[in-house]
Amino acid sequence: MNKNVLANKQHRFPTAALLVLVVGLIVVPAVVLLSFLPILNGAGSVNSLDKAEQLANQYLGARSDLGIKEIMEFSNNFYIRVQENSTGINAFELLVDRFTGRVMPEYGPNMMWNTKYGMMNRMMGRSQGTPTTVMPVSAQQASEYAQNWLNANNLGAKVEAPETFYGYYTIDVSKDGSTYGMLSVNGYTGDVWYHSWHDKFISMVEYD
Repeated sequence: MNKNVLANKQHRFPTAALLVLVVGLIVVPAVVLLSFLPILNGAGSVNSLDKAEQLANQYLGARSDLGIKEIMEFSNNFYIRVQENSTGINAFELLVDRFTGRVMPEYGPNMMWNTKYGMMNRMMGRSQGTPTTVMPVSAQQASEYAQNWLNANNLGAKVEAPETFYGYYTIDVSKDGSTYGMLSVNGYTGDVWYHSWHDKFISMVEYD
């Protein structure tokens, strides 16, 4: 037998083994990620701000230093801004799925950029020193970056006052005088991330 042919046969990676490897590379990280994401099991459809508040409070449980500061209702979900009672600093963001009632940490900036509560920081074992809201990108600069992004991608939309979190800012967006959506700006890089998962804005409530 030709030596080259023999060599090719000896080093050929079995198709079944390759398939197992690919599936493993996808499934294992997903399982690891999900293990870091606390999720309150579904309670059925959610059609009111009061019900969303109730479910979010159940999710927060006995964490007495955390409280709900704002709930925004969208056609896909309820967005909830959670704040630290002792510092007045925004802690993290939650989503309540309006179709299933499941409560979970909001994906996107809340998961990737939050230097205190972010799930990716925990999963990857990242350490960025003491979490702080004093960042290289100021709130004013964040608003400017956000508006520039909107000018290029959503003409006519305007930024409102930014909310500061650990590592980033989240900013409501208005259009034609009404709330339209929201985006976030990284407090270290200035990157802009639009929250495309909410869909249409319906109503909101703020808490003292």
